[in-house]
Order: sequence, then C-alpha cells, then structure tokens
Amino acid sequence: MNETILTLVRHGQTAANTGGIWHGSTDTELSDHGREQASRVAEGIRKRFQPDAIYASDLQRAHDTARAIAQAVDVEIQLNPGLREYDLGSWEGRSYRELWDQEDLWGNMRKDPHFAPHGGESPLQVTQRLVGTLEEIAARHPVEHVVCVAHGGALSMALGHILDGDYSQWKRMLDNCSVSQITLGSKPQLLCFNEAWD
Repeated sequence: MNETILTLVRHGQTAANTGGIWHGSTDTELSDHGREQASRVAEGIRKRFQPDAIYASDLQRAHDTARAIAQAVDVEIQLNPGLREYDLGSWEGRSYRELWDQEDLWGNMRKDPHFAPHGGESPLQVTQRLVGTLEEIAARHPVEHVVCVAHGGALSMALGHILDGDYSQWKRMLDNCSVSQITLGSKPQLLCFNEAWD
C-alpha cells in the first residue's frame, strides 16, 4: 500500500472516564487499569508492526499511554498539542449526564458547528484542528506507519470528517486503549476500528 497508515490509539482509562466526567483539556493521569491497558496495547503493537514514528497529545493520559508503546517498540515520542481532546471550556469537569440533560451539548453541536461553551472550542474548531494535525503528520511520513495517541471525542469527530465528510454523522465511539487504523492519501480508508490489541 503506497499510502501513510495512521494507527490511532485512544489513551488508557482515567478516573474521569469511569466517573462519567468530561475532562477534555483537563490534564488527567491514567488509572491503574489504564496503565495496564497501555501495557497491553503496547505489546499488541510490538507484535504486529514496527512504527516509523509515534505522536501523542501532550496531555498526561495520552503521553503516558504513548510512553508504554514507545518503550515496547524503541521509538521516540513526539508530543503534539494538536492531538488534544475537545476543550469544553467552562463545562470542563461536569458530568456527561449534566451536559446532556441541562445543556443539550450534542444537540447544539449538531445544529451549529460554530457553537462553543464559554472559553472552549466549537465542533468545527476541534475537527479542523485534529484533521489538520493528522494530515500534517501523514505528510511528514509518506508511505510510513505512524502511531498517534489521542482522545476519544476528538478522534471520533475527525474520523467522521475524514471518512464521511461530516463530523456529526460519526456515531461510533472509541473505547479506552482501542486501536483504529486509517490510510491518508488520495482516498482515505478505514482499515480497522475500535479493536482491542494485546
């Protein structure tokens, strides 16, 4: 295949994930289970291929997940803030239920791509940021295999745009430490989605 392959890994589990709390730009560490997940996905990647490069969001949960992968395959991590999670500004730290019930977050997002909570990002900004970052990484590594460790919400929106042309149409979510692969080139393709590698 004469195109760049991006292996997209969502970070391992955090206490905010299990507690149903939105931590987008909030810096959160991995739970003990999240560290175990990172070790397993690192071993799964080591068994399957040798990455040419590893990029990660600079938020701790993604960086620590990437660190486990980097140690397994002996490749240096390159931190990139463009891979960060969706920043909800003043809504950071609130429960998913509260955001859904009181703010109708997804309803507002689907109706208005420019809608943003105070101090946060709009869906359009998140999508453009993440898609642009993935395209820049792919351009830096033509016909190579690159691991990108990022976040569930932002990755789902980027995949919706890349594969369906619309961030709001992507209804599938990524599990912690799941692996998805895409090619970026003349015609992007989804090679696998939300797989558990160990």
